[in-house]
Amino acid sequence: MRKIFLGGIICAGLFILGIRYFCRRKPNRYFHWYKTLYQWLLVRQDKVEIADYFKENGYQRVAIYGMGELGRLLLKELRDTGIEIPYVIDQSARSISVSKIKTVMLKDAKEDVDVIVVSVVDKFEVIKADIERNMSVPILSLDDVLFSL
Repeated sequence: MRKIFLGGIICAGLFILGIRYFCRRKPNRYFHWYKTLYQWLLVRQDKVEIADYFKENGYQRVAIYGMGELGRLLLKELRDTGIEIPYVIDQSARSISVSKIKTVMLKDAKEDVDVIVVSVVDKFEVIKADIERNMSVPILSLDDVLFSL
């Protein structure tokens, strides 16, 4: 009986430590996602198309960096809008398959696009610096696009 009680206390303690670690480690990421998705929803409610931003700024060929949740949503949003997405960039390119779109790692990306949109909004500055070391193409955060509409 004592072993079960002690085991329960240890499990509860580890659970609490795990929650505290998680909350300290990623709150900015989720808060940033929340702000991005909230702005996206406001844009959609105003019946504004994200594709309009690219068209107005002369960006016809767009590459998306990051195929997480936000990247996949952006890809879906830009389908059938006249904006061409020749490829997407992801550091896990070998394990990601996006239907009908070529997925490449940054080192394999070409400069045949008008702009790269980084969907990893919470790490934009770090990713932008990596891209700038490899390419000389305009780089935007998904937030740059959404908050300018």
